[in-house]
Amino acid sequence: MALNHGKKGEKTGTVVLEGSCGHLSLSIGYCSFVYEEPREAKPVVREEAESATVSALSVFFPSNEVFVFYELKEPLLKTSLPGWSTI
Repeated sequence: MALNHGKKGEKTGTVVLEGSCGHLSLSIGYCSFVYEEPREAKPVVREEAESATVSALSVFFPSNEVFVFYELKEPLLKTSLPGWSTI
């Protein structure tokens, strides 16, 4: 996963998701981006975050909505991982 700030403006960025079957690029304007690794998670969920995820990318939209991309180490089982974002 890579985050590149675009040339269109300081509040525009491109998110590139790289996979074994191809790549997906998203150009998103007027959003804030926060990249985090599991070691930055809150202590209460850090161990679980480190065992299941590689990273997380939070996209904050002007409408106060948030979308989080999790890069997983392996598929989750029947139980879901609680959000560990430090935001």
